[in-house]
Amino acid sequence: MYNVLIVDDEPVARQSLRYLIDWEELGFTVKGEAQDGRQALDMLRSQRYDLVLTDIRMPVVNGLEMAAEMQEFTDTPVVILSGYDDFAYAREGLRLGVKEYLLKPVDEEDLIALLKKLAAGMREQQLLEKRQRLGLSAGRDQLLRRWVHGQIAARELEEQLRLLGLQTSEEKYACLLLELDFIADGEMQDRDTDLMRFAIRNIAEELTSGRGYVFEESEERIGILIGGPAHEMGLDECRQWAEKLLSSAMKYAKASVTIGIGGSVSAVTGIKQSWSEAEEALDGKFLSGAGTVLVPHGQAAEGEGERDTLRTLESEVLEMVRSCRRAEAIRALARLWECFRVEQVPESRAKMSVLELLIQLFRLMKEQGASHDRLFDPSLGDYERIMRIKTMDELLRFTESKCGDVVDAMLRMKEVRPNKIVAEVKRIVQEQYSSPISLREVAATIYMNPNYLGKLFKANTEQSFNDYVLQVRMEKAKELLLHTDKKVYEIAQEVGFSELDWFYKRFKAYTGVSTGDYRNAR
Repeated sequence: MYNVLIVDDEPVARQSLRYLIDWEELGFTVKGEAQDGRQALDMLRSQRYDLVLTDIRMPVVNGLEMAAEMQEFTDTPVVILSGYDDFAYAREGLRLGVKEYLLKPVDEEDLIALLKKLAAGMREQQLLEKRQRLGLSAGRDQLLRRWVHGQIAARELEEQLRLLGLQTSEEKYACLLLELDFIADGEMQDRDTDLMRFAIRNIAEELTSGRGYVFEESEERIGILIGGPAHEMGLDECRQWAEKLLSSAMKYAKASVTIGIGGSVSAVTGIKQSWSEAEEALDGKFLSGAGTVLVPHGQAAEGEGERDTLRTLESEVLEMVRSCRRAEAIRALARLWECFRVEQVPESRAKMSVLELLIQLFRLMKEQGASHDRLFDPSLGDYERIMRIKTMDELLRFTESKCGDVVDAMLRMKEVRPNKIVAEVKRIVQEQYSSPISLREVAATIYMNPNYLGKLFKANTEQSFNDYVLQVRMEKAKELLLHTDKKVYEIAQEVGFSELDWFYKRFKAYTGVSTGDYRNAR
């Protein structure tokens, strides 16, 4: 919530403004009231306020005098409330940093519109400041990424941790991997995702404070490293902590996240294993759906010997599929089923083995860049279908079919050359730039994995997919500004921007000039 200070010498006016609207719904709370500028200045020096709404004419210190003195010690924005008689006088506030004006008596709709505008600006400023702070800690994030991926030697790790002031004295450590479902699903525009990522990371840092570290793994994933005594780092304890984070994200940020948990490890050098388990656990999202906490696969296996045998046979199946050898994959499945029968594996364990095999196939398709959305999607109901299967033979037929589908998808993938893929992506963007368009949607259209497609596109064009979309939209906007008399808001909509202010900002950032200056130069 942003704290608001209302300044007016008339108590009725202050109360009227306080109860005119639902401040909290807009992200504000009226934290204080002052009857003149002097009292307001004293309050501003003793407490943090994010916004000041003030009348002009007041005894002791008037509104403009107060705004002038505020410049000496705070950058809190000021909104002037003035009548028609005072409006010319109020314009003096421009040189005093006054943000906006409202005519008295204040209209409810005008106040709501103004507060929405100010809140958006404040959020963007917070994001900018956060990015600056993150820039200072970029080295820390990079070190944490290298650590969990096992890309740094133990001696260098210890030295870098010491230089950055990171403590590693806990008895046990575990990695968690959080995926921002709204980004993974392509549900938001870039600006909204930045703000939401900022909010989720803040929540994670608050919950992790004093016992671990948070870092950005990728655009849609946040890594978390937590530590503690052994009795607090069991799988159940880590799951409870993750569920608290999941519920906090929904409660405070209204955002769905999915969290994968890795097992706890004793040595700092064992972090890579925990991270790998967290990644594998998160891959279970395709079966469980979004908004869940997922644990490492295989935790429920009862016997180490049995588990090792099943893992070996599952690996054989996976290797045959990886090599696109369908017949040999089917024979490997037959050997796995024979093991089920000889060892009298319970139905639940056999189904668990199939589920784990599907997860490995899912990971394989992601690694190879093949589209997995049509084969592995919660809406397909694979989990429910497996649970409903009544016989081992039926379970085998289902698994054979899924393995065959994966082989077909990978064979199709191998037939397509990268330059043809990039050309197809560009064609789609050129045709659909006026509509909301995401990498995930384009990837689904050409049956590819979105993460792989994004990397392939950047490797072949030296720019990201989003940068290319922006380039196409901006070049079209430049063309329309120079060769048509269309209104700017019409051009913004035509090139895929629903918010005019956002279009203005992106255009100026892209061209270095405003839309008006660009059009006038023709």
